[in-house]
Amino acid sequence: MQPSPPNDPTVIDLAGEETGDTRKGIQSIEVGGRIISALCDFQYPVPLKDLAAAVGMPAAKVHRYLTSLARIGLAYQDDQSGLYGLGPMALRMGLSAIERNDVVMRAGRLLRALALEWRSSGHLAIWGERGPVLIRTEHGGPPVISTMGLGTVMPLLRSATGQAFLATMPRSAIEHVIHAEQEILHWDDQKVAGLITETQARGAAVIEGDIVPGLSAISAPVFNLDGSVACCVTLMNPKANYFQPGHPPFEAFLREIARFNHDWGGRERATS
Repeated sequence: MQPSPPNDPTVIDLAGEETGDTRKGIQSIEVGGRIISALCDFQYPVPLKDLAAAVGMPAAKVHRYLTSLARIGLAYQDDQSGLYGLGPMALRMGLSAIERNDVVMRAGRLLRALALEWRSSGHLAIWGERGPVLIRTEHGGPPVISTMGLGTVMPLLRSATGQAFLATMPRSAIEHVIHAEQEILHWDDQKVAGLITETQARGAAVIEGDIVPGLSAISAPVFNLDGSVACCVTLMNPKANYFQPGHPPFEAFLREIARFNHDWGGRERATS
């Protein structure tokens, strides 16, 4: 096979300024990567013209790339609105990368064991740009009927998962989400501060029926070796007040999370 000539438009030099890397790559793949990256940056399905403007390319060219990306599931176009977003393969790739994080894999096994023990449903969530994102679900009993699925972004202030992140994440990393939800809920800073203090004092976030009526939910973080939050483990039970402080499941949940963090080596670092 003859090497591509220097002016072949399908080949691009990847010049690494620091490493002197002169390996050649496929330009069309890299252009497609720019488009996928732009889709990630948008927080909602986007018109073609806005996407084209974001990547600095003609709309007709972006459309051709989107056609191919949609065929392999990395992008999709809504049939009614015509707007573009990330496709199912993009979600699958993201989840696959996350699952290869060892602490998340371990936390997934913990979630499953606890869900089975207490005949509860549950999920793991990691922090995303817009808030806590669900990456795994388990059902140890009758499935809880809700609209929460993989990829769902949970409320920060009104969900157990969100409040667990709220109480342990650095304030600078979550400030933009706090402000956005404060405007919707009409909460002042004092109410948010009180929620953080209460959650930290309990050692876990507990919610009764705020997201799903009649549902008792509890959530607590799993920490990385450097003290940052790796993910939050959340359990939900259809019995009212099931995870309330003072009840056996609440105390048992705290013990299991503490044991997991101790055995794994993760411990909380000071928030800021």
